[in-house]
Amino acid sequence: MRTCARVVTAVLALVLGVPALVSGQCPDGSPPPCGGRAPLDTGRYAILPFAHREGGQQSALDGADCAELLIEGFARWIEVRLADKTRVYDALTRHGARPPFRISFDTALAIARRLGAGRLVMGQLWSFGDTLRLTAGLYDVARGGAPVRESTTRVAANGAIGAAFNALADSLLGADLGAARGAGAEQTRSLRALRAYALGQREIRTWDLAGAASHFRGAVAADSDFAQAYLWLGQALLWSDYTSSEAARDRAAIARRAGRLFDRLSRADGALLLAQEPMFEHRWQDACQRYREILAADSSSFAGWYGLAECNAVDQVVIRYPSDTTRFTFRGSYETAVQAYRRALLLAPAFNLTSERRAIERLPRLLFAERWYTRPGVMDGSGYVAYPELEADTLAFYALPGAVAGAGREGVEPPSHLAAVARNRRILMEVSTSFADAFPDEPAAHRTLARALESAGELEVGEPRSAIVEFREAQRLERQPGQRARDAADRVRVLIKVGDFAGARRLGDSLLRVAPRATAGVAGVAVLLGRPSLARHFFATEDTAWLPSSADNQPVAIPLGTAQAGLALLAYAAAGAPSDSIVALERRLDERMAGVPAARRALMQSALLDVSAELVFDALGLRPAHRTRPPGPRLEMVLQSRLAHGDTASVRTSLDSLGRAHGGRLSSGESTPDGVYMNTRLLLALGDTATAERTLSAPLDSLVALHTATLRYVPLAGCLVRNMALRAELAAVRGDLGTARRWAGAAATLWAGAEPALRPTVDRMLRIVAAHREP
Repeated sequence: MRTCARVVTAVLALVLGVPALVSGQCPDGSPPPCGGRAPLDTGRYAILPFAHREGGQQSALDGADCAELLIEGFARWIEVRLADKTRVYDALTRHGARPPFRISFDTALAIARRLGAGRLVMGQLWSFGDTLRLTAGLYDVARGGAPVRESTTRVAANGAIGAAFNALADSLLGADLGAARGAGAEQTRSLRALRAYALGQREIRTWDLAGAASHFRGAVAADSDFAQAYLWLGQALLWSDYTSSEAARDRAAIARRAGRLFDRLSRADGALLLAQEPMFEHRWQDACQRYREILAADSSSFAGWYGLAECNAVDQVVIRYPSDTTRFTFRGSYETAVQAYRRALLLAPAFNLTSERRAIERLPRLLFAERWYTRPGVMDGSGYVAYPELEADTLAFYALPGAVAGAGREGVEPPSHLAAVARNRRILMEVSTSFADAFPDEPAAHRTLARALESAGELEVGEPRSAIVEFREAQRLERQPGQRARDAADRVRVLIKVGDFAGARRLGDSLLRVAPRATAGVAGVAVLLGRPSLARHFFATEDTAWLPSSADNQPVAIPLGTAQAGLALLAYAAAGAPSDSIVALERRLDERMAGVPAARRALMQSALLDVSAELVFDALGLRPAHRTRPPGPRLEMVLQSRLAHGDTASVRTSLDSLGRAHGGRLSSGESTPDGVYMNTRLLLALGDTATAERTLSAPLDSLVALHTATLRYVPLAGCLVRNMALRAELAAVRGDLGTARRWAGAAATLWAGAEPALRPTVDRMLRIVAAHREP
């Protein structure tokens, strides 16, 4: 019936693809086996960072800056094809190449071959006083050995630097003037703009998109005609998806100026800028057409594949299905998006490093690798949602109005949903393995692989690779305290899945003692261990993303302070106590919303109060949030209201109908703890203890399938232990000694250090354990 889908609707943003489980990539970005090495493209050039000559002075430009400028010089020539920049950065990261660059010739040849480039350019930079001396060589990658052509030039550090790099490119190519397009490296006459641009490119090479955007912003502020700076500011914004007002102004400026700046760029860069224009204006179909044109010219373009994925995935417009106008689907092709994402990330696995913590959170969600993730959409101003399903091994989404989906009635989850999730998990494993194999020293790679292994059920030590080992390795490599705390929380969740409740409590206790306050993802550990008051201190702004939506899934803006109070209420309600704190927070939230316009207030009240009211119905009865009017209400609230008013027949009918829609059962191994708890309480109120026990048993006996959001969405953490305690009590009444002892022991272990309001539950569990102890 009810799930955590209301808080995990996802706009697609990373990668999907075919089910094969492979790692690595072929030169064209496709997965192995490659069928032999692809022939080198003699018209494609890989230009690598210059080396600093010994004895040279520190320069405003480093070796990678020189390579960037030379790339722009080469790009002017129509016949020249350049190795994709993002793939070059990926290759450098794989080889651990960092400033000051000292790339051996053998390593350089290996990088060029990996990129399918038949030509390689390497150079040296020597700085003395106000003069830069540049020496560069052009090499035949297939042959190796001596350079095909060499060139040396000198340039004043404060002079016409761009023109010098254009001339160096022309010399290496042996080109005659007249076949070039764009300004090449001669993009700006402002040294301040050039230096800011160089700093931005350095940040891009280290996958710091926020830092890169800041520097590119400075470059365009110094020179408003600096086309390359606009282009790369746009790429940083596209890849990061920043939503600040400053980023919105930048996007508008780039879209407005793209046409005028086009002629200053090479053909390939100009095409990227023209694709950014419709992306930033939300003209998704026009953007997709331009990215297809980019890929038709160069199928190895990371930016082209990623852009094609984005323009399809972020298009939330819902339309009537052409061959059946009673159904609704999405205008943007999800299958196209996922194939493009997959291709992009196999071309450059290092791009995952741009996400930092978001990589581990985003990949499973954006791949729909969990059962309850849904895709949001909009039609005529109303919200829609859809679960993924399979049609002939192709992912499809058929949208339902948000109010229908929120009601939780039968028919919402498509029959092939679980098959689609299984396919997505295989894809997640493929991409995650590629990332981890490429970057074994990166904590983010281990986290991402750990989540994929977790989704596949490979949890324990002893497997060739296991989630618990990979999460531990991520924590070992991590240096940032907040991130290390989140890694520990991930380990707690995996220990719960394998049934090591004592280990989970020990690790959780340790985490709660040392974790910085206001650390996202830690509050759920406190709720799991029966400490909702402590959880309030760990909630961070990021955690507000896990607040429930309104009952009809309509978006609503909630002020930060109010959202944080809503999280506090949710923590107490998840644990089921203390009642006085729950009542006080309900009252405080109502007071905070008193001055909000009625329509918006109704949505806010639904988002902030509904779930908490449903979670405490068994203990506190009907709450002020219980209602029959819109928004919603969800089916849980409807059935609770009917039960409170004595309408047991309709409650029975509804539960029976839900059971029939799911194969005669109200839960499965992947059912979320919150929905299971409320269904069970309804069944017990009807006197149906047999069905109640079956409903509890299915997910508790399959903890390996516990949702990875269990410690992020706190109702899952609290209801998990409440389900254990309820299962123990029902088994004890029936005389099922083993089951009673098992789950009473688990609940008592996890809540051993619980706050006073929860001690009565712990005491009951300890009595069950003692009474049913084996002789």
